[in-house]
Amino acid sequence: MLKVFVPNKSAHNFSDALRFGELVFLTSGTVNKYAINSLYRELSEGLQNSSEQDHLMISSLAILNSICSAIFARKHGKVNYLLFRDGKYISRTVDIDALI
Repeated sequence: MLKVFVPNKSAHNFSDALRFGELVFLTSGTVNKYAINSLYRELSEGLQNSSEQDHLMISSLAILNSICSAIFARKHGKVNYLLFRDGKYISRTVDIDALI
């Protein structure tokens, strides 16, 4: 089953994203945005079972999105993003390997 990795669980209604796969929340609640090494370890663990067909939802803190994007790009050579637009989620892909 495809997965949608969500950087942080919040009160936002994520139900439309279920069209793209099972929601996997990588963190929850308040995170220390300055504890980069700890965040990297936690996010790496949460993304270890990701596949190149899975999506990363853009939400929460910029540092969470940045670290998740780097992990996805390094691991899969591309990142499939879910962006919230006009009340629903849309998919966009950046093929990192094609750009290098």
